[in-house]
Amino acid sequence: MKTHHDIFPTRVYEYQLDDDDMGMVDEALEFIKTLNFQMYNYPAGVRTSRGDIHKEKPMLPLMGFFEDVLDEIRCELALQCHELKISLAWANFAPAQSGVGHPLHRHPYSYLSGVFYFTEGSNTVFQDPVDIRNLDTLEITRDYFDGPFEHFKAKRGKLLVFPGWLRHWSEPHASDFDRYTMSFNALPNGHVNAGPQGVPMANITVN
Repeated sequence: MKTHHDIFPTRVYEYQLDDDDMGMVDEALEFIKTLNFQMYNYPAGVRTSRGDIHKEKPMLPLMGFFEDVLDEIRCELALQCHELKISLAWANFAPAQSGVGHPLHRHPYSYLSGVFYFTEGSNTVFQDPVDIRNLDTLEITRDYFDGPFEHFKAKRGKLLVFPGWLRHWSEPHASDFDRYTMSFNALPNGHVNAGPQGVPMANITVN
């Protein structure tokens, strides 16, 4: 008998909105285009907005979709918390043919993070979190991990949700149209890890 075990997997969730749902995408994008974008953290990278856009009225229908996704994941993983609540959300803008991207980074102070694509454009690339695996010195003819990286194509209406610690970047944007995305961080909110006596280990409030 033979078996094998793929241990310690890293899960990235991918959702795709239907054409019937694109109205809320268009509404959110029109609002995002009115925002002030600056190069906050990465002078050579994409421009980003302020981090509280999830509270704005034009964003609420799309936020409802994100909240449903987070609740589905919370139930699937049997997380012991009242909810996963978005703590920060911001838009990202790469001008047409600008060649700018988003350097390798992660999302600190985030249990789950997400990126949503309003347009097509450059890919998002995740790095294998197991550093020692990247030091493999043997040549192989088939690599299940596509090297130490995994590429996800940008597509209008696509949402990726992933652990906040998973390092990633966006490739340089060379298309002849502007690239718009938004990102968010989510944290457990309310009673967390209630024990057998029903007493939570923490009571977290996400503003």
